[in-house]
Amino acid sequence: MRLIYLHEHQSAPGQGGGGAESFLQDQMQALNRLGYQTLWWYNQMPLEQAIAEFKPDVAYVGTIHTQLGLWPVEWLRKNKIPHVWAIMDYYPFCSFSDGLNCTGRMMLVDGDKSCPGVTGLCPSTRPNMVEFVNQSPVMALNEHTADIYRRHGMRVDYVVELGIDTDKFCPGKRSDHVSIYTSSAWLMPHKGIHLLREALDGTGLGFEQISGVTREHVCQAIKAAHIFVFTSVYEETFGLSLCENMSTGCACVAFDVAGARAQIHSGTGILVENRNVNALRNAILRLVNDKMLREEMGENARQHVLYDHSLEAMGKRLESVYQNVISR
Repeated sequence: MRLIYLHEHQSAPGQGGGGAESFLQDQMQALNRLGYQTLWWYNQMPLEQAIAEFKPDVAYVGTIHTQLGLWPVEWLRKNKIPHVWAIMDYYPFCSFSDGLNCTGRMMLVDGDKSCPGVTGLCPSTRPNMVEFVNQSPVMALNEHTADIYRRHGMRVDYVVELGIDTDKFCPGKRSDHVSIYTSSAWLMPHKGIHLLREALDGTGLGFEQISGVTREHVCQAIKAAHIFVFTSVYEETFGLSLCENMSTGCACVAFDVAGARAQIHSGTGILVENRNVNALRNAILRLVNDKMLREEMGENARQHVLYDHSLEAMGKRLESVYQNVISR
């Protein structure tokens, strides 16, 4: 099978980029292991040329709307190229709105507060965009996000949770001094790092913040972490950094948002009420003061990722999706 990946820019393996770019690298690696050929297209040549030369069996559409626009999907439809659209946030129905002070795409209002669409309906709906997206098969990255999509009239044909290289993101040597880490490719209010600072204020504890470095650097750094705090306050569609830290056997704490809720359960970490600084502080202090709990939770997290979020597990899920897309 030959697979072409459409994404608005390229981030080569080992370089920077956000979760969407890292996910595509992981997905291509997983499918290459299964014997499939892959190509990352990011407008470096005409799409028609790329399709003609590579001759893909199926196209994966990633994030294209912010830089490329929607024309690549229109072209795929017109030319009857089998494809699936992985929606990475909430832009089909969540738009910018001055009246609501809505940030758009992330279902946030007033900077970093959750909009009504998290549990109900977003007041700034975009029916024309939903109608356009619904003409293609759609992939969501966790069932909680899929529920939000469906509630807003979006189709969800597939739910595929991500996977990572568990050999690369593996337990490392940790010192006796308890270390607390967080990371984010984008330092914005909705990533919630300011709430971690507030939670640790007065405790005498500090944290290491990883941002703006290569993924290889991230991998080496988090192997030393005892506690990882996933601070996002918006409904992350997965949360790749959380999965990476769980894979290293790190004890993880996260606000209760979609992507974190999909991964943390059955003793694999601690979920706390979204934006509740006191609850976050108490969860961190509990882990700092209980080595046995940290180690048990970290081992549970590692085993969970090995079973359900390895490249092999993700590859099998994606293989099933692509075969289904081709046969539609």
